[in-house]
Amino acid sequence: MLVTGGSGYLGGWVSRLAAAGWDVTATYSSTAVAEPGIKWRQLDVRDPEAVAHRFAEVKPQVVVHTAALNPGQGNDFEAVNVAGTANVARAAADTRLIHISTDMVFDGQSGSYVEEDSPAPLNEYGRTKALAETAVTEAGGDSLIIRTSLIYGWRPTVARAAQWMIDALDRGDSVRLWSDEMRCPIWVETLATAIVELADTDVSGFLHVGGDQVMSRYDFGVALLRFHGVDPSSVVAVPSPTDQLRPLNCTLDSSQARTMLATPLLGVDAVLGGNR
Repeated sequence: MLVTGGSGYLGGWVSRLAAAGWDVTATYSSTAVAEPGIKWRQLDVRDPEAVAHRFAEVKPQVVVHTAALNPGQGNDFEAVNVAGTANVARAAADTRLIHISTDMVFDGQSGSYVEEDSPAPLNEYGRTKALAETAVTEAGGDSLIIRTSLIYGWRPTVARAAQWMIDALDRGDSVRLWSDEMRCPIWVETLATAIVELADTDVSGFLHVGGDQVMSRYDFGVALLRFHGVDPSSVVAVPSPTDQLRPLNCTLDSSQARTMLATPLLGVDAVLGGNR
């Protein structure tokens, strides 16, 4: 198995869990990683020659493409998310590719999106992730595109979903969370386990893998803060800003995934309550 973006939060968990049954090579962009049981290689997915070279070296049976640029990590969405994914998809044309996408490809007008619903992104991140999906399908290989939602966790480090709020409150800054944006947050360990399970199947096309609980960004943030022992009383619920063009209800219908997976897609309350 080759995991792109193995140094990232999701990629790290996929690599870690897959190492129990696969010979795993994981890539990093700039910061080297040392974790036993995994071969680490540097890779810039924006470089097509580097991607082709790495694939020729590893000769993977399955590729899990988690490398992406997310909101708050810069503005090079086009190069990383679109061109980078196209490079990976072309190199993986003769192998199995699992590509990680997002609920942000939808416009949020209806919610409970199923796999057959057409993307209609509102912002640049969603637009480039939708184009990445197209790059994967146009490459013509054996591919599975997994759309997922807000990813959270607390080991080996606290995920950005919670850490930024903890840091802001520690500084005495105000935290304002959107009360009208609805999502299906998923625990990173749940998602990674599901990905590793799907790697050993022939499931293809699109699959929605979100947590089994719809939550607003505000309720989600409050739940995370309480789990981490931080008082959320100063957190303010506000409407989503109209100038950011964010989908208000991009919740995913993950019923197909629930019927085929042994991995339970637990909701936030079940995960946090079971890990206290």
